[in-house]
Amino acid sequence: MKERLLVLAKAVPEISKKYEHLVCVAGLTDKGKWRRIYPIPWKVFWKNSDKYFKKKMWIEYELKEDCPSDCRPESRKIKSETITPLEEASFREIEGLLKERLTTIEELERKTPRVQSLGVVKPVEIIGFEPTTNKHYEELLVKRGQLNLMGKRAVQLEIPRYKYRYIFRDDKEKVHEIICEDWEVGELYRKCENYRKEGKYKDEEEVHKKVREKFLYEIPKKGDVYFIVGSHFRFPTYLIIGVIYPKKSDSF
Repeated sequence: MKERLLVLAKAVPEISKKYEHLVCVAGLTDKGKWRRIYPIPWKVFWKNSDKYFKKKMWIEYELKEDCPSDCRPESRKIKSETITPLEEASFREIEGLLKERLTTIEELERKTPRVQSLGVVKPVEIIGFEPTTNKHYEELLVKRGQLNLMGKRAVQLEIPRYKYRYIFRDDKEKVHEIICEDWEVGELYRKCENYRKEGKYKDEEEVHKKVREKFLYEIPKKGDVYFIVGSHFRFPTYLIIGVIYPKKSDSF
C-alpha cells in the first residue's frame, strides 16, 4: 500500500542495536493523519542519494503493512527502498495544517503515547535554549572504537557530547524543558564543534553561544515557530523532533 507524507520532523540519526544508523521521520499523511515512519537508513540523507529529502517536502513510499508497528498508534514500518521524494510544501500550506492540530504538552501527557504519540505545540514564549550533557556519550564513544566484520568502524557517526533543550511555555502558566532532537540542531552543533577543534572557536562556550544564537534568537525573529513533538519509544516522555519556521525561500 502506497502512502504520501508531508515531512515535518527529521530527528538526529540514532544507532540501533545492530549498529545501523537510522533516522526518525514524522509528519502528516495526505489524509491528514499523524505518521511516524521507520526504518529510514542514514544513507538516504546523503546528498548524492536519489531518495534524499528534507523537512517540508512531500514523499511517497510503500507501507509494509497498514497497522501500528509498535505501541504508538502512528508508527508504521515502510519499505525504505520505495521512498520517492516529491514537491516541497510552502510554509503557508504547512502552517494551515498545523494550526488545525495545535495541542499542548499537558494534553498529550493526559492522553498518553498509547493514544497519541505525535502532535504540534506552538510556544507562547521561548525562554531559553540550553546545552545538556549527552548521557550516552561515553557508551557510544566505546562503540565507535569497535570494528564490524568488514574491519570498518561499527559506528560511523560523530558522537555529540551535548544535546540541547528548549525552555518554553505552551500556555500561560507551566514552563517546559524538553530535549530538541531536530536534525538541524545536531548538524549545527557538529559544524560548530568542528570549528572549535580547528581553532576557529575558542572553547565549548562559544560553540553553545553560536547554536543558541540561531535557535533562541534568529529563528523566533523569522515568524511563528511550531514544535513537532513525539514520544520516546521506551519511555512515556516527549521530545521535540522537529522545529518548523518560515525561511527566506518561503513565499507569503
